[in-house]
Amino acid sequence: MGRAEWLKQRYYRWRKYVPARLLYHADYFRILQLSGAPPHLLDAVIDERLRHVLQAAVRHVPFYRRSMRLSAAELAHEPARELLARFPLIDKRTVMAQQRDFLDERFHPRWLIYTTSSGSTGEGIGMWRTKRLADIEKAFFAQAWSRFGFSFDKARYLRIGADAVRPGHEAPTRVWGNRLLLSPYHLTDEHKSAIRDALNRFRPRFVHAYPSTVAALAHMLAPGELDFEVGAVLLGSEPVKAGQLGAIEKLFGCPISISYGLTERTNLAFAEGSGGVCSAYRFNRLYAVNENRVNAHGAEIVGTSLWNDVMPLIRYRTGDYGTIGADGACQAIDGREQDFLIDRNGRRIPGLTVIIDPDTWDFVRTWQIWQRRPGAITIALVPRSGTLTPAQRQLVLARQRERWGESFDISVQAVPEVLPAPGGKHRFVISSVAPSRPASAATSRPQMH
Repeated sequence: MGRAEWLKQRYYRWRKYVPARLLYHADYFRILQLSGAPPHLLDAVIDERLRHVLQAAVRHVPFYRRSMRLSAAELAHEPARELLARFPLIDKRTVMAQQRDFLDERFHPRWLIYTTSSGSTGEGIGMWRTKRLADIEKAFFAQAWSRFGFSFDKARYLRIGADAVRPGHEAPTRVWGNRLLLSPYHLTDEHKSAIRDALNRFRPRFVHAYPSTVAALAHMLAPGELDFEVGAVLLGSEPVKAGQLGAIEKLFGCPISISYGLTERTNLAFAEGSGGVCSAYRFNRLYAVNENRVNAHGAEIVGTSLWNDVMPLIRYRTGDYGTIGADGACQAIDGREQDFLIDRNGRRIPGLTVIIDPDTWDFVRTWQIWQRRPGAITIALVPRSGTLTPAQRQLVLARQRERWGESFDISVQAVPEVLPAPGGKHRFVISSVAPSRPASAATSRPQMH
């Protein structure tokens, strides 16, 4: 165990004993207090936050300083919503083509947190943020999930996600403080007994994971195999399908919360699952200004964070679609894809568990996974310079073989472009392998906090 991992393990072990005021920025508690504020006070805070973000962007963010011509008087006195309407729409490609120009020049990347996402579309983005912004993000989830009794610091919960991944030859679970981490790569019959025993020893009160991974667990285990009760299942990062909800409800028999969010931190919404059906999503208006941009594919979701003044993305086109009502309700969110890969043993692997390393985005603009036969995948990369060097190709190949060599034959191919799906969004996985369902599927079913 490296020193960094040793320290992280100790941190999670002792975190529940540390007063919250020492763990989080003051704005974390401000968000929690504002969640119950009367509408008129909330309106005033939203207006103040939007004006602050727009002012900071025009004054200190190179991209907006170049593209916007707004005087100090206009920024100070014109209605904030009217100012917002004058800003250009941007998208992921715009940001990644000039990434540093979206960072407030008062901050240096060396002192910031950098987060990346492969995204369900295969088109990556990287965002810089501060500890304050990370705490604010957590506050919105803490507020939404507190009604179930959930606490990131004190509740015992099962976590299945990228932060829980382990190599195939290692044990599927490990305990970190109040969390039981379960590697999504290990959700197979081979590890069933070890997973079941670890769950029954730890007895988590909550489950926090991708829908695909919880559904995989639900298809692996029967309700009678667990000797504890779960208070809520908290889903995020992927859309959820009716079959998944039904399987999850059958295993855990508890409320299901479904979140919609992005690495870009421009929109946040929550829905609930019950009876195999997902309710309408409700967008949080204190989190962001939510807009729709209607085009040939439908009503695209556009967002402006009210809190991100470090790397502000204003009127950001998410590539996801759903009509947001005046009350923030959205009946369905379309455009995100969940696709499976079939490994050499016939197991179904969620495409979202295949990730591209952060440093790869220095020379790759977008990527896609192709599968033409079980047990073999091609990583199709669109290089930023038009070509891949042998060293770059070998870097990608080595990293993916390290993760997936036990499951797939892997090749890397440079391509000029990846074609969008009929809906206009880029598919993350293109597979010509007929779907199959093993007797006990590693996952069966279908943007974490």
